[in-house]
Amino acid sequence: MSEFSRTPVPGAASGRQAWLVLILTLTIQALASMILLVPPVMAPVLSTTLSVPATYIGFYIAVAYLSAMVSSLSAGAMLTIIGPIRLSALCIVSSAVGVTLFVLIPSIATLALAGVFIGLGYGPVTPCSSQILIKNTPMHRLSLTFSIKQTGVPLGGVLAAMVMPTLQELVGWRSALGIICVVLFICALVSFLAPRSWEPKATAAAKSFRDEFIDALRMIFQIPVLRTLAICSFCFSVCQLTLMTYAITFLHSEVGTSLVLAGVFLSVSQAAGVIGRILWGYLADNFFSTWSVLLALAAGMLMSAIGVFYIDANASQWWIIFVFAVFGATAIGWNGVYLAEVAKRAPEGKSGSVTGGTLAVTYLGVVLGPPAIGLISQATGGFGYGFLALLIPTIASMILLIRTRPHFTGGLK
Repeated sequence: MSEFSRTPVPGAASGRQAWLVLILTLTIQALASMILLVPPVMAPVLSTTLSVPATYIGFYIAVAYLSAMVSSLSAGAMLTIIGPIRLSALCIVSSAVGVTLFVLIPSIATLALAGVFIGLGYGPVTPCSSQILIKNTPMHRLSLTFSIKQTGVPLGGVLAAMVMPTLQELVGWRSALGIICVVLFICALVSFLAPRSWEPKATAAAKSFRDEFIDALRMIFQIPVLRTLAICSFCFSVCQLTLMTYAITFLHSEVGTSLVLAGVFLSVSQAAGVIGRILWGYLADNFFSTWSVLLALAAGMLMSAIGVFYIDANASQWWIIFVFAVFGATAIGWNGVYLAEVAKRAPEGKSGSVTGGTLAVTYLGVVLGPPAIGLISQATGGFGYGFLALLIPTIASMILLIRTRPHFTGGLK
């Protein structure tokens, strides 16, 4: 059966219900992304409080995404057992528990433990939303809808970059994190109360976690387009999380901007990512192929990395804004187009588990990327060289896309 046979039956989901589902998944995505990025945004304060170098935050990101990689691979089995909306609520609770532990006992150990809880909560969020949206979205609007939902990631970045520096100056970092935890618990409660009719029915009996791991990975690497998308997402995620993890530290420590101004520059990149995700989704649905959009995004990341390398204390604020806007629009803007293409190429009823499998590869890039960039930066004496090292994954992804173009244009799979 063709993937396109999954186009929702007219009237199966009302327009109002479709919008409510999109709003709920967008909110969950934004909050999950925000809490994941709070430690990198607070890196200068946390490094002082914990008496460790700011580069250690890159290892927090690695721990969080290693946990996310495991939980995303488990998403297929958990979706069948729990259902996507309830599982999303449990994910939010997991993140809130992790932050609470760190607030109560601040240390490197509890920061790592918080990373585990936050990562376990972050991993299944996108597979859950894919399973919900694939039921409620017409196929011809899939890229745009997924892109709108995925704006939750940069929206979460905007919230983290804009709210946390101000909030921690007003009430202190511990109280600021406590406030965020309350918001997370409220969101989880609302999600638990959502109607069951919003969720798709299970199409197969639940499998063991081991079987889901193996089946998802086997499926991805047997289908050429899914394999290419997964590997490109690995490369793109290195760029995305390098931007999110080290931008504020780079701007504050090496360029000399204040923490608040550095947060503003980072929020510019996040806002550009919001606009980019919607724009790229619209272009992929109406004017260009997914392949063309992904290749253009890789080229944009490459040029942005070079642009950051040339930012120094004498750079104008407008130049910094421009570079980070382009960087955000590309390095943060690619996810919606990628996830929509994964959902279209996945066998029927497997969009959640296949999305979880490809995201495991995505998260592997995050696990390896920020620590590697941190080590490069430490060895070369500056984060500018760390950003320049992003030429390696961007060029690799462009070569892969060019070599596999016939698989994108020659047929559905």
